Amino acid sequence: MTEKQIDLFIAMSLDGYIADESGSVGWLEEIEGKGDNGYTTFLDEIDTVVMGHTTYKQLFTLTDTFPYSKKHVYVFSNEKAGTKDEYAAFVNGSVKNWLETTEGKSIWLVGGAQLVKKFLEENQIDRFIITVAPIILGDGTPLFEKGARELLHLEEVVKFGQFTQMTYRKKE
Repeated sequence: MTEKQIDLFIAMSLDGYIADESGSVGWLEEIEGKGDNGYTTFLDEIDTVVMGHTTYKQLFTLTDTFPYSKKHVYVFSNEKAGTKDEYAAFVNGSVKNWLETTEGKSIWLVGGAQLVKKFLEENQIDRFIITVAPIILGDGTPLFEKGARELLHLEEVVKFGQFTQMTYRKKE
């Protein structure tokens, strides 16, 4: 394992979806939380953000201001790998190889599902911080792909209004 800390910090529906059938996360706004549901505290802990290209594009539909301008930002993308824009560097290939070249020490794996799968396959997620929303979507983008298997150890459970945030570490 690397000396870097990789955290998956993500919200999902009670039935395990991170986006609905249309790819939207708007359903999260229907749930009554408390404050920012631990987001700012977590964001203050990390120096690097990594996400998939679809998640990156969706980010611009959710906010007018890029929220990670004070962080190192990387986007895994087959289409734009090796390029940069004003907010992020685009990369592809092995997660392990990327981790060897990035300066980040505390890394937030934002999503989406395909990138989570890639990090899991390469055994590169140290901490899973999963916030569960009390909504059943029935269909959409699952957080974990069929066949994913990881044994975890529960560290903490925190309630933010109607959200439940569970923190797990890999069981060694």
